[in-house]
Amino acid sequence: MTNEPETTGNTHPQPKDFVQDNFFEKGHWWLKIRQVLFNFVFLAVLVVPIVILFNSLSSGRLINSFHYWTWADGFDLTDYLNSAILLAFVIILVCSLAFLFRNNYREQNVYPKKKTYDAKKLEERKAILDKMYSERFGDLKSRETVRYYAVDGEKNLPDRMIEDLFKENGVEIR
Repeated sequence: MTNEPETTGNTHPQPKDFVQDNFFEKGHWWLKIRQVLFNFVFLAVLVVPIVILFNSLSSGRLINSFHYWTWADGFDLTDYLNSAILLAFVIILVCSLAFLFRNNYREQNVYPKKKTYDAKKLEERKAILDKMYSERFGDLKSRETVRYYAVDGEKNLPDRMIEDLFKENGVEIR
């Protein structure tokens, strides 16, 4: 196989089943039953409070089997929810602004003046990668002068290969 570019204009075939989901395949009944039951449970968690709210606010009970509050209970709950939501909003706003100011300060004052990585490990990692690239794809000069290079399937990098190389050489990424 040569490393020449394709000139026919045809594209490479795309995988037919790019995403696989066991739920929609044949079999896997336990998975389907479990996921459908979880969906019904979480739907009930969403719907039941809404039904209770409408049951309590309507003049007559819409569904007799559901709980309903009296007016006093409803006002107490509404006051509690309003204060809880307001408190949560204020806390989230304060934390978000604090993180924003911290991030901006570090980006403007810390990162330009100080290295936040280990330069020695970086050089070791670059050397490891250069050695691996030279073994698989040729020397640096030939790699930089080639305008088009198609990688054979057997030369593709496997998943986690680089992390494993770094780990073997004692410069793993944490």
